[in-house]
Amino acid sequence: MKLKKMAALVGTLALTCSAAACAGGPTSADADGEAGKMQVMLFPALAYRLPVLIAQEKGFFDEVGVTVNIVAQPNNLQGVQALEATNSQAGQVGTATFAQGVQGGGDVQAFCGGIEVTQSSIVAAADTDLPAISDGATPQEVFTALSGKKVGAQTPVGSGFQIMLDEALTEGGASNLTWVNIGGSNAVTQASLQNGSIDVAQANPSGTQALVESGAAKELIYLPDYSELYGQLYGSPWIAPTTWLKDNEKTARAFCDATKVALDYIQDPRNHDDVLRTSMSDSGIKDVKIADAVLKTYGEYSPDISADVIQTTFDRYAELGITKPEPGLDANQLVNTVGR
Repeated sequence: MKLKKMAALVGTLALTCSAAACAGGPTSADADGEAGKMQVMLFPALAYRLPVLIAQEKGFFDEVGVTVNIVAQPNNLQGVQALEATNSQAGQVGTATFAQGVQGGGDVQAFCGGIEVTQSSIVAAADTDLPAISDGATPQEVFTALSGKKVGAQTPVGSGFQIMLDEALTEGGASNLTWVNIGGSNAVTQASLQNGSIDVAQANPSGTQALVESGAAKELIYLPDYSELYGQLYGSPWIAPTTWLKDNEKTARAFCDATKVALDYIQDPRNHDDVLRTSMSDSGIKDVKIADAVLKTYGEYSPDISADVIQTTFDRYAELGITKPEPGLDANQLVNTVGR
């Protein structure tokens, strides 16, 4: 039976840098009571960029008086470190990354909701004999069949993201897993599955859709539907340096408000063709079928944030050993709703 997603899911992330360093100086006009400028880091070509791109393209940021500059997030740095390295004011990272960053000394807060769940699938080569939900297999059958397999992880063994995946598969019934860090590249995932260096891999939108719809891989299970860790704990919020948020609350609030309008626009069927064009142009996806499949994932996005859900996520991470017992993580201190 599919797990029910929490009604209000929200998140918090953290930086391992100082707030002053990450803030990059006074970039907004908040001191004058107006929204201003901010720099946002995003990985190139990934699905989570779309709300920001739509808000720029359709003038939703202009309407609330905020100017957003997008820079590429480096893939060789932890999310919190990347925020500092790019001198950005905001970035969207996994809640585990946020939690570990705070415990590492990062002075940051979550200020805007992003993705309510952790959008991850387990995929295998297209000709696999492993059971899949789409073929009528039960979740337990899918998980148990992974026992003894080599699993391609997107992050290093021992990282929060990998620990979370290991726990989800183990809780589902898998055992004796061998972990291989293959990164998040679709090309590497596809090659690793085809040459047998791994049996299955973790994939996320839009990578999952590109692999599956092109016939390069088969989706065995979508984890948020069958794993509490992926479906009921918060996925990835927007984070920013605490000092910057304090000094630029109106700019941060305007950013959240504009992304909400963008999400409404994306989810409105009347805008389908327009949104599809923007998505395909940014992602580089040429196949309309693949791009269309990606658009179906935005129902799990929301700009809203709930400290209660973040605290539940923090507490579960502590149980799993993803975070340390000390210092404790208090979502009431680490979630800043910037007046929304």
